[in-house]
Amino acid sequence: MKLINYLLIALVFVSSCKEEEVVSVQTFAKDYGKGMYVVTDNGVSFYDGEVVKSQIYKNVNGGLISNPKKIIFNSGKAYIVGDEIFIADAETFQDKGLITGFSNVVDLNIVSFNRLFAVDKGASMVKVVDLSSLEIITDIETGDSTNPVFAISNWYRTYVLNGGAVADSLKDSTIIAIDYKDGAIPLADFMGSIPVGDNPNSAIWNGNLKVLCGGVFDSTNSLVNTESSLYNINPWDVEVDWSETLNGIYNARGLIENSISSRFYFLANSGVYWMPQNATYTTQITPMESDILLYKIETFAVNDTTNAQSAMLYLNDAVASPNTIYRYNLLNSTFSDTIIFDGPVKDIVFY
Repeated sequence: MKLINYLLIALVFVSSCKEEEVVSVQTFAKDYGKGMYVVTDNGVSFYDGEVVKSQIYKNVNGGLISNPKKIIFNSGKAYIVGDEIFIADAETFQDKGLITGFSNVVDLNIVSFNRLFAVDKGASMVKVVDLSSLEIITDIETGDSTNPVFAISNWYRTYVLNGGAVADSLKDSTIIAIDYKDGAIPLADFMGSIPVGDNPNSAIWNGNLKVLCGGVFDSTNSLVNTESSLYNINPWDVEVDWSETLNGIYNARGLIENSISSRFYFLANSGVYWMPQNATYTTQITPMESDILLYKIETFAVNDTTNAQSAMLYLNDAVASPNTIYRYNLLNSTFSDTIIFDGPVKDIVFY
């Protein structure tokens, strides 16, 4: 009888125990991280110096990036501008979220208090995104049909460039200032508009804010064309200090600078150029028309014990070979390498 009781107790105990549920956790390999990222018509490619890996977001997550345009990195994450803003882990490229609600987002800046300023060219607005919720929390109008194309932030203020459109009647000649903080207080306050040259499209911080204006360039009607120009903006009083017309240059864009801020580089309809800080003259580097332009100091081995450095420009040939990135050695004025991608190149970033 005791034996039967023991067996019944054991049976009840065993039947009351539930099998532990086995939870399958997907792991993602850290295949990316440091290297060159290239946005093409087909997605994002990664180049580690030897091998090109194409469409890495699709390969990791199984989904496509619609209309890819631009990529930036911040705090271990990649932010990819397409029809929406796609977020991925910088080392694995695992999907980390999606920001929606745009007409035609073209640029973005990460600002303080865990926010993102997205330039929505289609809506003529800057849309402020809370990066915790990935939701648009407010917006700032840049002006009716102004076609904002570029934003640059520093200290406590963001400048947005209204790039206009192709036709002379659709040009714009303004940039706007937005204060995004006051000490420990988050802001998104419109601070004013500054008149500059026709169709401003890119800028850098170089002492003051340097703004490159493309001018008007209509390949079908040269009578309306206006030359490009460079404007020097005092960021504190939001006023123009000086400006220079770039004689004979049309459709200038993609302003960047060298590592010691002594030369500026830019693209134009007639090739790739450099100019001094005061923009009093321009010098053509190559007549090749390009969509992209990036400056990088690179180290190479002279022999087994000695290394040297050289400044490189990365660019493509928008007419003959938009899928290929060329490395141009500024030290000896020669093309030194080519890297082929799966589609026309839209943007290039080193992380």
